[in-house]
Amino acid sequence: MYYVERNTITAATFLAGSVAEPSATETEWVSGAAVTKGQERIRSTLHRVFRAAADIAAGVNTPPEDDPTKWQDMRSTDRYLPFGPVVRADKKLVYEGNALQSTAADIEYRTLQRYANTVAIFGMRGARWRVQVYDKVGAGQVLKRERTGTIKRPARGYWDYAYGQRYMRDRVLVTDLPIFPGAEIRVSIEGTPGQLRSMSQCEIGKLRYLPGILPGGVEYGLTRAPKVYTASKQETNGATSVLIYGSSYDMSGVIDLAALQEDSALSQFRSLLGKGVAYTPTLAPGYEQSLMFGLLTSAPTTRENFGQSKAKFDIQGLPV
Repeated sequence: MYYVERNTITAATFLAGSVAEPSATETEWVSGAAVTKGQERIRSTLHRVFRAAADIAAGVNTPPEDDPTKWQDMRSTDRYLPFGPVVRADKKLVYEGNALQSTAADIEYRTLQRYANTVAIFGMRGARWRVQVYDKVGAGQVLKRERTGTIKRPARGYWDYAYGQRYMRDRVLVTDLPIFPGAEIRVSIEGTPGQLRSMSQCEIGKLRYLPGILPGGVEYGLTRAPKVYTASKQETNGATSVLIYGSSYDMSGVIDLAALQEDSALSQFRSLLGKGVAYTPTLAPGYEQSLMFGLLTSAPTTRENFGQSKAKFDIQGLPV
């Protein structure tokens, strides 16, 4: 079993050329400015978007995070959307599952990273994805590696082009990137003019491995259960409204562990509990859709015999 240990994301992570804050569709909150109910303002110091729950008259100087009766904390700013979970203004750790989208231009992040060798991207829409690694930031940088690919699988012939169902590569795991103490890693989603580009989650960091006997450590019998997130409401006229707000899948299975590696695995499990993390059971070809972003909820570990242990893991998928 593999997972991505994400590098810490701070304001200094984002370099010039990344999604701006505020973005072209966002407006910074200004002390004393009048705001109409329903309008949104961002607090770039918190990287949060707030929506006015009531009309706010000119001259009011209380910032949105300190006035929850008049402002509703909605989501992360566009710059931070693909990098959740995040700490909300009320100090709670939340995952929102909102995708960053654009039809006007490509989505690009230029980030300062320390010893990152892996990028996982989820919720992709557009024509192509691209990951580039430069050995340093600023003058004298050299492109060390570039990986790119199409988001929609190319047609294999005329019949496939006209009638086939070509699946979308909505996720990708890019590994074996060269590592540097201060590298610039660029992640972009590209498209043709007017085409929707989208990215819902981006994990940049180090590829980690849960110790195992078998390649990848995961036994046959791995289960992946697709699911949809919904909320139902009974209307006053007797009708039922169903809100559909995302899909994902849960994953469960068994990892073979050498008994001497059990203690290390338990330590890793504890560090992963309750965190949004990118997981993949194997790096072997043909398992692209097994790359998932989710929460490790349990991993009971049993000593089978003198030299072998087994860990039964359950991962709750988050919508991406």
